[in-house]
Amino acid sequence: MSDSMPASAGHGAQQPDSPQTAENSPAPAPSPAASPSAASTTPPPSQSPHAPAAPAPSTLGKSSVATGGGPVELRINRANAQVVLESLLGKMAASAEASGRGHATATDLHLNPGRPPDYRIERTIRSVNCQPLSEQDVSLLADALMNEHQRARFQRNHSVDLSYHMGNDRFRVNIVQSYAGRSVSIRRFEQIRDFSEYHLPERYLKIGVSHRGFVIMSGATGSGKTTSIAAVLDHVNRNYHRKIVTIEDPIEYVYVPKKSIVVQMQIGDDGIPNEDTALRNLVRMDPDVGLAGEMRDRESLEAALKTAQAGHLIFGTLHCEGVGQAFDRILAYYDTSEQMRIVGTLADNLAAIINQRLMPCIRPGIDVVPAYEIFIPNPLTRRYIREMRYADAIEEMEKPSMKELGCVTYVDSLYKLVSEEWVDYQLALEHAGEHTEKLTSRVKGIELK
Repeated sequence: MSDSMPASAGHGAQQPDSPQTAENSPAPAPSPAASPSAASTTPPPSQSPHAPAAPAPSTLGKSSVATGGGPVELRINRANAQVVLESLLGKMAASAEASGRGHATATDLHLNPGRPPDYRIERTIRSVNCQPLSEQDVSLLADALMNEHQRARFQRNHSVDLSYHMGNDRFRVNIVQSYAGRSVSIRRFEQIRDFSEYHLPERYLKIGVSHRGFVIMSGATGSGKTTSIAAVLDHVNRNYHRKIVTIEDPIEYVYVPKKSIVVQMQIGDDGIPNEDTALRNLVRMDPDVGLAGEMRDRESLEAALKTAQAGHLIFGTLHCEGVGQAFDRILAYYDTSEQMRIVGTLADNLAAIINQRLMPCIRPGIDVVPAYEIFIPNPLTRRYIREMRYADAIEEMEKPSMKELGCVTYVDSLYKLVSEEWVDYQLALEHAGEHTEKLTSRVKGIELK
């Protein structure tokens, strides 16, 4: 799992323009190291003077782009850039297919001037066994990822987010202009698997089949927010006759409609200029369940809340740690004079706040499992939210009546993971933070107030 954990096409979402798809590219790419047009043993071209030395090379098992004869240069030009790029992406996809046979899985690919291509394998950066890329190399590879509209957006904003298709594989791409040149970060998404395979709590499903309200899924980057929401929405899609509408920038997981109608809108490439326009249209589309994406600013937050006020269930994400920080993050969007208004709207429409992080699993064959915190308001805690007494609202989560409602504290979650032998006890203590003593006592069979 990752912040993004799996992937899948949009019914209701246009596919990216043809320059961006593998179907319109040359036949499957050979390894860049093996291609005479893409590789050479001659010294590399000039490199960025700002780049650090590369770490020890990595071999992605049998699917590595590394060669056995020592480092090679990737000779990249405009004609072969897409071939080289898709070879690098193909190695990442092949590593995922081989993961069940004991090979490590590469989840991300990073391209930066002055370094070889870098994969993230089991949460560690490992470099391909080749000479560093030049600034021009990275620019050519970045251009191969973008269609004409996306290149124009990059030129305007010096950054762009997009999705890239290669056969059945789908990738999320971020390109930014840095001091040393362009920096490209690519994450691969799998097909959405069954909800049970992610080891998520059943409570997520109960929240996901609610009929109205605003659900905030929070956590740090890489905490599995996107994948958890995708797993819940796909469960609804498979089991309920409803209409699901998502707004994404870019689309990361593609849902194949089953029992539900599924409409996916992508900002920019589908002709929708911005998130605010998409959210205004969402209400008119008569959704049962919606995904508003990241709550980046007050406009996206208020649009999501208006959707909930209209009687729909809407999911949104926040980058923060813990339920308390979610409240702080929301208030930070507003001046003091406006905070009372927005907390009143939030108190009336909040369905749940979920905070999630991923922890290494000690069970064989399972990489990570989620530790989570779930806050579901009752009439008393809604009043506390209106009065901006967030600490009091969070403290109520410890009470039996709130646990019956579905509230789960991090100590509850960590205790379950330890007692059922999903995670290491010492690691759980590290994640418990200020609640370490409470977790220790719980494991020993002593309940602390």
